[in-house]
Amino acid sequence: MKNHTWNKKQITVTLVCCFIILGVVSAEAAYYAPISFLKPAEAYIEVHDTMTAGEIAAELQNKGIISNTWWFRAVATLTGTANTMKQGEYLVNNRMSLHDLMAKLVSGKSEAERIVIPEGYTVRRIAQVLNQKGLVKEADFLSAAADTKNLYPYMYGNRVVTFPSEGFLFPDTYFIPRGATADQIVKMMLDNFDKHLTENMRESADQHNMSIYQFVTLASMVEKEAQYEEDQPIIAAVFLKRLKIHMPLQSDASLSYSLGSHKSAYSIEETKIDSPYNTYLYTGLPPGPIGNPGVNCLKAVAEAKDTEYLFFVADAKGHNHFSRTYEEHMQNVKEYMP
Repeated sequence: MKNHTWNKKQITVTLVCCFIILGVVSAEAAYYAPISFLKPAEAYIEVHDTMTAGEIAAELQNKGIISNTWWFRAVATLTGTANTMKQGEYLVNNRMSLHDLMAKLVSGKSEAERIVIPEGYTVRRIAQVLNQKGLVKEADFLSAAADTKNLYPYMYGNRVVTFPSEGFLFPDTYFIPRGATADQIVKMMLDNFDKHLTENMRESADQHNMSIYQFVTLASMVEKEAQYEEDQPIIAAVFLKRLKIHMPLQSDASLSYSLGSHKSAYSIEETKIDSPYNTYLYTGLPPGPIGNPGVNCLKAVAEAKDTEYLFFVADAKGHNHFSRTYEEHMQNVKEYMP
């Protein structure tokens, strides 16, 4: 009887030991095996010095690199890397093992430069930012932006412009790999624009009898004229109404683009400068976009409603005031112009 009891205990201990060994071997295998064998995924992840292992795990999950945040946090804790992950921008993918992923995140060796391109920036302004960050030379970026090889078919206009990519370098936060060429950066931004161009925007352009190029040109004008988001759809509606009745758009922003400078107001003489971008002198849209509009202004044009307004003027704080008649407009100019 004793021997029988002892054998049961021995079997139980042996099984427990086997399960423990199997668990350890399985965990180690999972630690060194690729994170996923499913659809490949690659992304840049930005780690801040205040981020916890849980927050980093959530970011990795959002980018499609890992599917289980608990396992990542557990491994980070067990390996002692939870509190040693360093600030930086890292290129990661789901074919890496957790061992390699952890090693990269604690290395502190950034593989990209985080660049923020604000809404409305022109090609020239973007070139200056990239040059200041030491990523590419300003002249190289301008040359790449003047090339048409990376443009999508709808990005072509039918009038002469200096930078065919103007308007389509989507404003966003970018993680640009160190060593990236100007051509690669331009393509990255053009691809990003294409991802944000919705079917609703395409349909809206058709409804207004516009090409996508013209649609984006108008959005770029709204971007420059509207400092506040609530003004964007109304300004878009005003411009659309003026286009419909063949009334000059009279945009200071387009005149500013042609002159290469910015002023809060222009003189009568300046509004007579002979430039295709001078929408005081020429009716219709300018030859092309006057900057790179963000998604809100693209939506503003797409969702613009009919309006009774024909005029607007901005006050000293940038808020626009709208009017139906020229007389009302002149009263607003007198009251609100800085």
